[in-house]
Amino acid sequence: MKWGIIGAGLIGKKRAAALAKLGEEVVAAADVDLARAKELAAQYGAQAYADWKKITQDDGIDAVVVATTHDFLSEISIDALAHGKHVLVEKPAGRNANEVKGIIDAEKKSGKLVCVGFNHRFHPAIMAARKICLEKPYGPLLYMRARYGHGGRLGYEKEWRFNPQISGGGQLIDQGSHLIDITRFFAGEEMSLDFALCKNYFWKAKAEDTAVLVLESKSGVSSTLQTSCVTWKNLFSFELYFERAQVNIDGLGRSYGTEILTIYKMRPQMGPPDVEARKFEGDDISWELEIKSFIAAINGDAGGKGAPSGTQEHGTAQDALASISIIGKAYSATWKRG
Repeated sequence: MKWGIIGAGLIGKKRAAALAKLGEEVVAAADVDLARAKELAAQYGAQAYADWKKITQDDGIDAVVVATTHDFLSEISIDALAHGKHVLVEKPAGRNANEVKGIIDAEKKSGKLVCVGFNHRFHPAIMAARKICLEKPYGPLLYMRARYGHGGRLGYEKEWRFNPQISGGGQLIDQGSHLIDITRFFAGEEMSLDFALCKNYFWKAKAEDTAVLVLESKSGVSSTLQTSCVTWKNLFSFELYFERAQVNIDGLGRSYGTEILTIYKMRPQMGPPDVEARKFEGDDISWELEIKSFIAAINGDAGGKGAPSGTQEHGTAQDALASISIIGKAYSATWKRG
């Protein structure tokens, strides 16, 4: 297929590289900074534009990646769908539930497909944990606990991610949306919000730099999530507790540390568990695996047989709506408390 990339920043570059590795054709790139669009386009012999509509309204393009700031994600996705394009839009897909609902409505009208960029689903340790959740070798999932954070950088409080008019929020809508999505991915059911705390401890910005949520499903599976950009050492930790085992995911590679899956298996007599650990080193191929899953769906493989392990599913606009709805409720709960 022929792809256009809208948003030529870090994520747009990652998406273009992943598409190229899969043999897809990147034919156009757009960015408000035309120089940045030209730089990306030059790598693939593509056209460069400052106006993103040159891509969404080009009949020669089959699909688009939308990797802009949050305030444009919904508008661009809706326009691309209206002009017959499949859309891969980065999370959170919109600043609020209404913006994401707009994408869902446009997808239904267009007959095209939408993938929302929850690439963490395709990290190998997360895929392995997902398989455990599905196959239940250690009994049912009881509860989860997760932390995700980084330490920002000089001037971080002045960046767009801390401007609610652009981003829709702060750290919760940024990295926190991944934790909510992974929770739902593992639980295999919808989660509701039991508790939320969104607070700015350090960055003196207009939005939260730290958030804590407690989620629970109707069946009683709960998840305690904490995300913060007041985490001076980059951190990713996700723990799953089953009847007969504990499964830990630590690291995402690079600055977050080597990705490791550790299984602590309960013994019949209890006491110290048996321990099995797997390290996943090398390049981050989650971007490629996510796109591969989306392309399989576009090609009619709705059952996911083209996805890795036959068990993975890329995020949809409905998944994004579930995530942003929880985020919206968390913000509302915090505001009501003052």
